[in-house]
Amino acid sequence: MIDFNPFPNMETKNLILRRMNSNDAKDLFEMRKDPRMNEYTDMKLEKNIYETRAYIDRMNEGIDDNKWIIWVIEYKQSHKAIGTVCIWNINEEQKSGELGYGIMPDYQGQGLMKESLLSVIEYGFNIMNLEELLAYTEENNLKSINLLEKCNFVEINRVQEEGYLSSKVYNMVVYRLENHK
Repeated sequence: MIDFNPFPNMETKNLILRRMNSNDAKDLFEMRKDPRMNEYTDMKLEKNIYETRAYIDRMNEGIDDNKWIIWVIEYKQSHKAIGTVCIWNINEEQKSGELGYGIMPDYQGQGLMKESLLSVIEYGFNIMNLEELLAYTEENNLKSINLLEKCNFVEINRVQEEGYLSSKVYNMVVYRLENHK
């Protein structure tokens, strides 16, 4: 069984990937209320910091229950939480998981998400012993598609998903990265 205790902090050239905590609420609220973050997803914008604190609590409960692992992405230069990256939809029998990620628009296009994804991929394959990682992204989210392809993910499928919060249909591109030990 996968166990995320103790929590695996990671460090890259520019980033610290660590467990989120209540001190991150202000930074994460800034991200989670920004409509640019939800352009390609069916997420509701948070209206106040209390919703962000509840999100942090839910994410940490999922970690404690070994349902998923999510890191806050802290930018070393400013000590600001600028995004999140996770492995969720973990299937221990199939040795697979799904990546989820988001970074504040002001920090996009600088290679920071690639830096964090490469560390999380390494963790998923070498520590969690996953054989594959999947990632879903909307077909018009070219930044996300380019990021996944730069990380050697390969398109394997396209699916339509209807939103939960809206009736919008999302055309999702499914990417896979296999662990080549």
